[in-house]
Amino acid sequence: MSVTRSLTSHDCYDHYELKTYAKMFNCDGCKMKGFGERYICNLCGHELHKECRNPNPTMSHEYFPGSIFEFLNEPFTKMGGKNRKVFSKCCDACGKDICGFNYHCEIDNLDLHPCCRKLEKKLVIDGTIFDLVTKVSSKCGKCGKKKISRDEKFILGWSYISQCKKYHFHVYCITEMVHEAYMKHGDLALENIDLRELVRYNRNRSGGNTFFMMIKTFIKILLSALLGDPTMLASNVLVELFSRGMQQ
Repeated sequence: MSVTRSLTSHDCYDHYELKTYAKMFNCDGCKMKGFGERYICNLCGHELHKECRNPNPTMSHEYFPGSIFEFLNEPFTKMGGKNRKVFSKCCDACGKDICGFNYHCEIDNLDLHPCCRKLEKKLVIDGTIFDLVTKVSSKCGKCGKKKISRDEKFILGWSYISQCKKYHFHVYCITEMVHEAYMKHGDLALENIDLRELVRYNRNRSGGNTFFMMIKTFIKILLSALLGDPTMLASNVLVELFSRGMQQ
């Protein structure tokens, strides 16, 4: 059964081909940003993350024991101000709105983006171990808050925290860096992500160059996962970008 019939008048499923481009794209499935590898329909040009091209009908996640998620083609909406439809669900991992393809658990009222469900539970970067966690006691290294504050909502979301407890970053805040750069620079988003906020916030922390090298690699790996780019084509531009940010 095709999961893309709602996208076009023809059945895209048999016409998708896996291609790689070093530029951003808007996934026509989950409506989130992507980079690098993507499936492209040769007839209509629609693009999908690999996770959105090959979803599972149902899935479970170890962070939600006992919860069964069902894949849905369409997001949930409700009537907002001025009698306009607005998205009514947020991803329990990254905290951003569910605008397209998603995994939903009706019983427990949980929602995940297709790419977010695949986030690595543990990252080892230059000897520093980061754990993906659902509860935090420290403040995010970018926004300076424990909870995500957006649209008058306070969302916990998931975070990566180093086992040494020095470093903490909301998954949401990292995705926002991509979104802000995309709105300003379009396809050049990755080349224009401004990491100087992280530099300013952590200026007085110990570690010097070791800290910056570790954070540089961490951002690179996490963006690769969030953008559905397992080939990590973003690596070189992010390394160069971070170096430029340090020099300014």
